[in-house]
Amino acid sequence: MKIYYDNGQVEVSKLLSSVFNALLENVEFRKIYPSNYRLFQAADFIATMKILQIKLEHNELSRAEDVFFRNHRSLSKNYIKVMEDKTFFAMKNK
Repeated sequence: MKIYYDNGQVEVSKLLSSVFNALLENVEFRKIYPSNYRLFQAADFIATMKILQIKLEHNELSRAEDVFFRNHRSLSKNYIKVMEDKTFFAMKNK
């Protein structure tokens, strides 16, 4: 199995390595540079939007997130709603 990760967080890198190596054989880690992989960038964006959606639903957005997206309504209307209109993101409760 090949694991692609950008080594952005040392703790996450260590966790991924220990878990995958403990559970699977022949695990190969490859450093990824997001600028070279559009699929990685798309997956990262979708995951970020999904996390923001969950935080929005539980009223747990940070002040910085709220300021960045202007307000809860803007985030919901201009980002979350657009993503929900896409088939792959609409499976949020499955």
